[in-house]
Amino acid sequence: MWLFRKSPNLNNASARPVCDDDLTRVSRLLRDGGRRYYGLTGDELPSLLEAGYGATLNIGEDLLGVALVSYPVKGTCWLRGFALAENVDLHAGLDRLIPALHTHLADGGVRDIYYAGDEAAESWLVPALYDYGYMFTTEVVVYEKCDLSIPDFGNPDLQVRMGISADIAEVIRLDHACFEPQWTKDDTVLGPAIVQGPLFLLAEIAGVAVGYAYATSHFGGRLVHLVRIAVDPSQQGRQIGVGLLAAVITLGASQGATSITLNTQAYNTRAQRLYRWFGFTPTGERQRILRRCL
Repeated sequence: MWLFRKSPNLNNASARPVCDDDLTRVSRLLRDGGRRYYGLTGDELPSLLEAGYGATLNIGEDLLGVALVSYPVKGTCWLRGFALAENVDLHAGLDRLIPALHTHLADGGVRDIYYAGDEAAESWLVPALYDYGYMFTTEVVVYEKCDLSIPDFGNPDLQVRMGISADIAEVIRLDHACFEPQWTKDDTVLGPAIVQGPLFLLAEIAGVAVGYAYATSHFGGRLVHLVRIAVDPSQQGRQIGVGLLAAVITLGASQGATSITLNTQAYNTRAQRLYRWFGFTPTGERQRILRRCL
C-alpha cells in the first residue's frame, strides 16, 4: 500500500476495470484512503466488483485509486464510491482515473452518470467533477411532517396491504413506469426492502397493483422516512397517492413515530403539492445532483 510512503510517480500508473479479486484492496482503500466518498449500501461492493462496474488506478499490485458506480439502468448509473490513497496527488490521480472510468462505462453502453454525494466529498470531489464535465441538473429537497394528522384517506376502493416477496415483479413494473431511469431501483434494492423493511405497502384496486410505498424506521421508531411512493401513471388522478400516504402515516403512528420525512426532486412540483397539502413542510435541506453525459 502507498498509504505511508512518498508520493507515487503516476507516470507509471495504469487504470483498468474493477474485478472481484480487488475486494480486499478496494475495501481497505475506501476505509483508509486519503480522500474518500462511499455511497454504497449493504453488500453491494462484492457484486459491483464482480460485474466490473468501476475502475481502479494501479502501479503494479499497489492500488492507488478506485471509482465505483451503481448497476446501470437503461444506460444510466450513479457514482457510488471514490477513493484515492494517501499522498496521491488529487489532480494527477483524477486525470488517470476519471477518463478511464468514463471510457469503460461508455464501452459498456452507459450514457449518463449521476452524482448525489455527501458533505464529506463536497470540498474535493464536486469541484473535480465539474472540471470533468459534470453539470448541475437538479436538487433533492427534504420535507418533514411532525403533526401526524391525515386530511383524507383517498380512493375508497383502494386496498393497501403489506408487501410480500411474491410482489417483486409488480413492484419493479410500477417503479420503472413511475420514475425516470436515474431514479429507478432494481430487485437488489426493492427485493430486500419488501422482505426486511419495516414498512412496505402495496396498493391495489380490484386485485390489480396500482402503487406502492416504502419507508424506513429510525431512532427507535420515532422517525419514519418515506423512501419511495409510486402510483401507476395510468391511474393518476384517482387519489391513490393520497391513500398510500395516509396508510404510511397511519402505520408509522401506530409504531410510535412522531415525525415523517421524505425527499423529492425540486422539479417534482406535483408531488410537492400533495406533500404540502398533507402538512409536510420543507426543512431547508437540499442536495445537489450532478450529471455527466458520456
